[in-house]
Amino acid sequence: MEKEEILKTLQYFGLSEYESKVYVALVSLGPAKAGAISREAGIPQSKIYDILDSLIGKQLVEVFEGRPKEFKAIAPETILKNFVKEKEEEFKSLRERAFTISTLLKPAIDEEDIIEGVWVQKGEKWAEVLNRLSEMLERCEKYAYDITRDFSYSTRLRETIRGCIRRKVQLKVIGIGQIDENNYSRAKWYYSNRIPIRIFETKVHPRILVVDGREVSIRLDHSPLQKKFTFHSIWSQDPSLVKVFDTYMKNLWQSAKQVDFRKIPVPAALT
Repeated sequence: MEKEEILKTLQYFGLSEYESKVYVALVSLGPAKAGAISREAGIPQSKIYDILDSLIGKQLVEVFEGRPKEFKAIAPETILKNFVKEKEEEFKSLRERAFTISTLLKPAIDEEDIIEGVWVQKGEKWAEVLNRLSEMLERCEKYAYDITRDFSYSTRLRETIRGCIRRKVQLKVIGIGQIDENNYSRAKWYYSNRIPIRIFETKVHPRILVVDGREVSIRLDHSPLQKKFTFHSIWSQDPSLVKVFDTYMKNLWQSAKQVDFRKIPVPAALT
């Protein structure tokens, strides 16, 4: 396969042109300093650190502290396997979204499900929940607070969150309970994308997303031991209701415990 085709394939998987060139250069060089990487990739020295930081954030490159620092590419077989898995998830998400759209295009929901600006959705599947959160975050302009147990995300939600980061939206995530081997990797993804995380110690709590103090989604909690269940969700733009949850989430953020992944040991199952 020609180098140009390799670069195009990496770009298909979501890397920019410069990111693709730097990654290929690092695979060729092995552990290397920024100057050598810049020359090998044909990238201006002024841009190389920003590109390396971006690749580190995407968990495609490792950095070794020193003076100067050295960088190393994660093995291609590892990242390509992950890329393919992401695309498979993306196609699965597209199928789920198509199903959701076909459901939403049915006749309007019963009037009893709408109460003074509060919309109630019963029996949602997990993909439908994540799609609704994505839609809210796509409308987000300034800030959002989210409380979660599993730090779950779909391909669409992940891209939406990256869009928020590019728009400089302030995202803050509160986890219910501890970060452990079940949610470590997903929580680390948020942390790697510079999204602040805090922990609130409780066993039962609704999942809540508040966006810009203008709309709120509330997912009623279930036992974490229950593997199969549907969700009952409430969504509203009612100013008085949103104000209550907006204030609550801001206060909860202040009282929640800060998280520093540098002090959290990697679970044995992930090493």
